[in-house]
Amino acid sequence: MYDFFLASLRKYINISPEEADLLMSKLTVRKVRKKQWLVTPGEPCKTQYLVSQGCFRAYFLHENGNQHITKFASEGWWITDIESFFNGTAATLYVEALEDGEVIPVHNDILEQLYEQVPQLNKYFRLVYQKALVHCSQRVLRTISASATEHYERFLALYPNLEQRIPQYMVASYLGITPEFFSKVKMQVMRKVT
Repeated sequence: MYDFFLASLRKYINISPEEADLLMSKLTVRKVRKKQWLVTPGEPCKTQYLVSQGCFRAYFLHENGNQHITKFASEGWWITDIESFFNGTAATLYVEALEDGEVIPVHNDILEQLYEQVPQLNKYFRLVYQKALVHCSQRVLRTISASATEHYERFLALYPNLEQRIPQYMVASYLGITPEFFSKVKMQVMRKVT
């Protein structure tokens, strides 16, 4: 699994064998079972997770009991409650495993040490965070300006093959529509494809 982490890094930065060894000495792999939470609301979230195997979702629970999915993460994606991670505030999101899987947790304290020891890591995370910020901004714009069909088509492009791994009601939650309306949207998109 460490090879997976190094491959993720090398998409953005070059690191020496010595730096790779140092990184690997500071990291662990954590197995996660389906329906297990990595993050729960109430406590500060001090760890972010690189998904090396499996599928996860981040969601918040509205006071009326509705779940609102903010993000999915499968192999190669990072997931956490980012606001809590950066600000040290109590988490507001749940991060839950949708399948049995493995993650590489990176605790904030370890990350700060590694920034000093492997300066290229700053660049890596800056690029990852920039990409996430752009994605978030695009999602907000789609939510307020795109049709549900366009939003769903973008979901399919962003998360190829994910729909086969998760229930439809979760896709609907991510899109911000009811499962019933999602069924109609999905049929429209499938008609366009065939």
